[in-house]
Amino acid sequence: MKGSNSIGDLSRFAQLRQSNALLKARLALLSKEAASGLKSDVPAALGGNMGRLAHVQSRLALLESYDRNASLLQSEQDGLQAALTGVGDIVSARGAQMLAAPTLSGIAVDALCGQAMQDFGTVVRMLNTQIGGRFVLSGTAVTTAPLSQPDDILDLARAQVSGLSDPAGISAAIDAWFASDAPTGFAAQAFHGTSLPTSAGVSPDTTITQDVNALDPAFRTTLKGLVLGALAGDPGLGLSSASKAALLGQAGQRLVQGSTLITQLQAELGMKQEIVQQAVSRNTAETSALSIARSDMLSADPYETASALAQTQTSLQNLYALTARLSQLSLTDYIK
Repeated sequence: MKGSNSIGDLSRFAQLRQSNALLKARLALLSKEAASGLKSDVPAALGGNMGRLAHVQSRLALLESYDRNASLLQSEQDGLQAALTGVGDIVSARGAQMLAAPTLSGIAVDALCGQAMQDFGTVVRMLNTQIGGRFVLSGTAVTTAPLSQPDDILDLARAQVSGLSDPAGISAAIDAWFASDAPTGFAAQAFHGTSLPTSAGVSPDTTITQDVNALDPAFRTTLKGLVLGALAGDPGLGLSSASKAALLGQAGQRLVQGSTLITQLQAELGMKQEIVQQAVSRNTAETSALSIARSDMLSADPYETASALAQTQTSLQNLYALTARLSQLSLTDYIK
């Protein structure tokens, strides 16, 4: 009989060890869920259907990439808008002053020529603005400044008017140089970007194209106005005070035109900024909804987890008590 009892005891203890291992494993799993708030066995929780979760996570990753694009684009748009504002402020103020040049004294005319020289350098630097290491007016050549240095451009402009002394002739020569796309024109000699537009997807249904570069008519018109103003005071041309004033008047006409064109660019850019902001808002709303859906699939219910954890702990304690009792009974049977 003792042999039979021993076999029965071994069987019971084997079952108890198995139950103990299962309860410990479940306790560890529930403890992990309680700590992380996430289901430990996602496939089981989803009934083996992982397709919806995969779709949600893929969509969230896509939206994240769109948000990165939008963030970079917004920074570039803000930087470009700031540059346009700076250029526009200079051009609108200087245009009116230059138009009035024929009524100014010789000293005032010379001062205005000097101011045009300074403004030209400032505007070129603004057009060479870069955001995050990318030049925003270079087309696809984002690592290259779109325009040559101000002094270099002025040297090129001086070469176009060498030997000229008539304000009308000087204006015509500078107009032709800025308008020309020939190898000897402004575009080939002073522009180092490309005319190819850049584009970026900022939402599943929105792509923004940036097709403005430093060769835009607004900038060419503005630059040639400031170049004419700077050349008016150039000692190499040796213009009389009256000719300087006349050339400044020509420059003022171009700056007034440039101011209008820059305002149009600002408005167009503002519309694109609004489109990007609307796309970001849509992305945010969809991301929020998808995140909630993913949370519903992955999150463990705190109440259910706590209840199951307490139940498992109780079962494990009962198992320990039963094991101890059976051990005592088995020893008693053996002694008998």
